Amino acid sequence: MTKTRFAIATVLLAASAGTASAQAPAAKPAAAPAAAAPAAPAAKPMGTAPAATPAAKPVAAPAGAAPAPAPAVAKQPAAAAPAAAPAGAKPAPAAPAAAAAPPPAKPAPSKELEAFMKPFEGSWKCDTKFSAGAFGPGSPEVMAKSSVKFKKDFDGMFYRGDYEIKKQKGVDMGMKGTFFIGWDPGSQQVIVAGVDSTGGLGTGSGKIADGTATYTGEGWMMGMKLKTRETMGMKSPKEGFHKLEIDMGKGFSLMGEDTCKK
Repeated sequence: MTKTRFAIATVLLAASAGTASAQAPAAKPAAAPAAAAPAAPAAKPMGTAPAATPAAKPVAAPAGAAPAPAPAVAKQPAAAAPAAAPAGAKPAPAAPAAAAAPPPAKPAPSKELEAFMKPFEGSWKCDTKFSAGAFGPGSPEVMAKSSVKFKKDFDGMFYRGDYEIKKQKGVDMGMKGTFFIGWDPGSQQVIVAGVDSTGGLGTGSGKIADGTATYTGEGWMMGMKLKTRETMGMKSPKEGFHKLEIDMGKGFSLMGEDTCKK
């Protein structure tokens, strides 16, 4: 009996304690202990690079939130189109071309040629002798009168000679011709070219020695091609000479010679 009463009393006491506990205000939680101060970082040795700070993680957007707009990219301004030339405007002048190289200087007349030809300048009267056979096999020796005149031409680069043999006794036909005597600085020689009224043509080149020029070449005469050799010089200040030799395959032979006086 006593035990029963003690058990009932215990139950009633527990029930009243629970009721009282439910009616009492909730106790406040104890304050969290203050965070301990961070320890001072250990001193880093000199020359040691600082550790890289980890990048902050992006914060996740809440569910259902609209995506953030992409950052706007600044647009580069478009290059301005060249302005159109006004109607009727003249085109801009072209850039001046690079200066051209100056032309080569004009060659000067030959001093060697001038020294040789100067005594020949002027008009001459000549006695001309054609050797036997000069006008064909069996033709006799012929004497004739002729004339020649020398002068500078082409700014002194050449000397021009004009000669004439008039029709006369022993000469069945008259003849005129012109020849030029120049100078080649490369070979240091006289150069000669001439034509005549019979259709003849001759060219040659050669040396000047002791006041006499000797030049060899080729000629076309009376329908024949032949080798030629000519010699001209001065016997005295007022007397000159000239001779013509031809080679038709048997060596040079005298065709004619001139003795001229001023």
